[in-house]
Amino acid sequence: MATAHAQDARRDAPPAPAPAPVLTRAPELLEAAAPTYPPDALARKLEATVKVEIDIDVAGAVVAVRVLAPVGDGFDEAAVAAAKQYKFRPAEVDGKPAPITIETAIHFRLETVIVPEPAAPPPAGPETSLSGTVRERGTRRKLAGVSVGVPSLGEETYTDAEGRFRFDRLPVGTHQVVTILTGYDRGSDAVALTVGTPAEITIYLKPTLAGTYATTVVGEREKLEVTRRNLERRELTTVPGTFGDPLRVLQNLPGLARSPWASGLLLIRGSNPNDSGVFVDGHWIPLLYHFLGGPSILNPEFLDSIDLYPGGFPARFGRFSGGIIEVNTRPTASDGFHGSAKIDLLDTGVYARVPISKDITFAAAGRRSYIDAFLPLVLPKPSPGNTLVVVPVYWDYQARLDVALPDRARLTLTAFGSDDRLELLRTNAEAAAAFDLDTHIGFHRLRVGYVRPIGPALRLSLSQVFGLDALRLNAGMQTATDLTNKSTGTRVRVSGDLAGGVAIDAGLDLDYRDTGYDLKIANNQDFRQLGTQVDIPPELIQRSIDVYGLGAYFELGWEVLPRLRLIPSLRLDGYFLNGKGRSSVDPRLVVRWKVADETTLKAYGGMFHEPPSPETLDNVFGNPNLGVQSSLHSGVGVEQKLGKRVSLDAELYYNWRWDFATFVNDVVMRDDGTLKRLNFDNVSVGASYGLEVLLKHEVTDRFYGWISYTLSRSVVRRVPDDPLVPQPFDQTHNFIGVASWRFADGWEAGLRFRLTTGRPITPVIGASFNADTNAYTPVNGVSRSARRDTFHELDVRIDKTWTFDTWQIGVYLDVINVYNAVNAEATQYDYRFQQTAPVRGVPIVPTLGVKGQW
Repeated sequence: MATAHAQDARRDAPPAPAPAPVLTRAPELLEAAAPTYPPDALARKLEATVKVEIDIDVAGAVVAVRVLAPVGDGFDEAAVAAAKQYKFRPAEVDGKPAPITIETAIHFRLETVIVPEPAAPPPAGPETSLSGTVRERGTRRKLAGVSVGVPSLGEETYTDAEGRFRFDRLPVGTHQVVTILTGYDRGSDAVALTVGTPAEITIYLKPTLAGTYATTVVGEREKLEVTRRNLERRELTTVPGTFGDPLRVLQNLPGLARSPWASGLLLIRGSNPNDSGVFVDGHWIPLLYHFLGGPSILNPEFLDSIDLYPGGFPARFGRFSGGIIEVNTRPTASDGFHGSAKIDLLDTGVYARVPISKDITFAAAGRRSYIDAFLPLVLPKPSPGNTLVVVPVYWDYQARLDVALPDRARLTLTAFGSDDRLELLRTNAEAAAAFDLDTHIGFHRLRVGYVRPIGPALRLSLSQVFGLDALRLNAGMQTATDLTNKSTGTRVRVSGDLAGGVAIDAGLDLDYRDTGYDLKIANNQDFRQLGTQVDIPPELIQRSIDVYGLGAYFELGWEVLPRLRLIPSLRLDGYFLNGKGRSSVDPRLVVRWKVADETTLKAYGGMFHEPPSPETLDNVFGNPNLGVQSSLHSGVGVEQKLGKRVSLDAELYYNWRWDFATFVNDVVMRDDGTLKRLNFDNVSVGASYGLEVLLKHEVTDRFYGWISYTLSRSVVRRVPDDPLVPQPFDQTHNFIGVASWRFADGWEAGLRFRLTTGRPITPVIGASFNADTNAYTPVNGVSRSARRDTFHELDVRIDKTWTFDTWQIGVYLDVINVYNAVNAEATQYDYRFQQTAPVRGVPIVPTLGVKGQW
């Protein structure tokens, strides 16, 4: 009988002339497919050796196969078909996954199997077969490329992509099966083989401390960016003070100022929260965190990557002038049923992943808070003197369906959303009549995505999203706002590597938003009554605004010299805002110069534009003639390796903003000669500048940590005649230190310390008595000329995890503000504005939780 065998005879291509990138790890073959012997060649008893060249991408997939010396007779086609099924562990260049081209020889050899004569003596002893699956302990994830051996018999094989292995014709008896895989403890299991019964076993390998948290960072992404800060999975789930929420860890990186009241506002490099954007799988969402500094709106199991771009962000992001947070959800895997659950004193979240077929997998998650149900059990009974208690009530959900298509294409359907409201827990009839609380925000997204490779190293991404946002703000019986956004967005993106070390990222994005809002306000449009006290009853007003945006971008990464990379980009945006057209042109340039193996200098500059918010464009209450708002980002920095695990990233930046829309009291004349309020105008300017430093120790077997420091200044001039004053959230110094140590037996302990300069405030320097109202009116000093006291806080977290073969369970204690610092977030005055008392922020808050996964 003739069979075919594939022999791996790879050799790395000769190194390019210095100073070329260094191959730090060759690609490792994880799975090889035996070639199909050409029928005609088999009938003619022909043998051959086919030399092929294989292109491997950064994920270890084969993207192209070329025959170097054709031999004919069907061998070339069979060799190419087999090589395309190979699977590799990616190569690493300069310590990062990178595409590579290798050569190998595929041998076609005829093998004659001699069938023993019927009268031949029986074998020396009974034999049987042994097969099985190797999985990761605690998660049951199937492990490919595991060395499985029976040392006493000299037998060895490797697991395939499904974690399977098999031995045939093993003698009966007890044998030791040894399993070896990098990042896992060595396994050794005794297996008893009996006559006539094939053995089927499952082996669970325990990850080493480093292996548990291994993260693959695709080096390709860094080619087109100047500053991108990301964290590994272990850092995302065990940072003290974050309750294991990966998205809250972002607030501990340089560039983000501390949010007052733990509100979760995105305060990136001194810009207003609305000037920064959050993108999930390439599309904008209105918020990242639940009310009052609650958890993020995504389950941690759904997260694949989280990146912060504090400035100079890539051209694929538009319509924002502050910073960008990019979140990508994790593709599902058809490796069996998996799930997790997390329960603490605030909420409960669950996650499940289910394979529907080999090529279709579904995952879903949900979370619901229950502090509104818990607090009434411990609060005293209502009485006339009770203080009102307001708590956040929130829930969120996520669902994702992945379909693997031919030619390594993938179709994805994702749905997610969140809902928040404030609930009044303790009141009485009299208080309820005087206090009308109805504040709510929610959003929903449905996304369809399609990804496929085009050519050897390019990728095409298409996605369509549909969204619904709802916001209700109630300021009492006289004023209320209901806002609804109906939106849709389309993204087309081509990215990857071209010949000659050139990388591209180009695409189109289209957004449409229909904003409708109902206002319950006093509709005073008489310009003659500006600044006067006129008693006008509120009325319900309904308005709507359409906003269109079409953007096109092109970004190029060009290695002009072996260590010098230029990254020019251009973004063009067209807007149709409430019936009027606008446009903007954003040229940008990034320079990265690797002056030494451990040192990289970087610099960038570019334009960024964003449209004003839809509400400010209203024909009655806004200004339909508002233009786009402009910002110039610039900066220089250095990235320095200080050893194998320690790195330093420092950056000086300067952002100038102008033509920002702000409220004005001006009056203008209409075309018909009548007068009206201008309401808003593009007259506000501002600037942010500072220094950001990140000293980071990467994840090791036992330890990770970092020190983040931001020195910043952010000023704004609201109207031309005003002086420059600090921006409301300006914080001069922001220091954060994080450290976590992992002990034996599943124990881990960490701490986080924060020290932040207080926010600017306008001081009250006196008061005057108003006889008409029989009350004192405060007299303010110079605008934002004082600051609140310095904020400081220590948080501690302790984790304990028990790992079993098929599941894990852990408990954690996360304590915020361990020494109960009184950090003032506001000031309370007496009725004469003479005596003051601080309104403190979050006191000491211990949270005990349980988490498990299977």
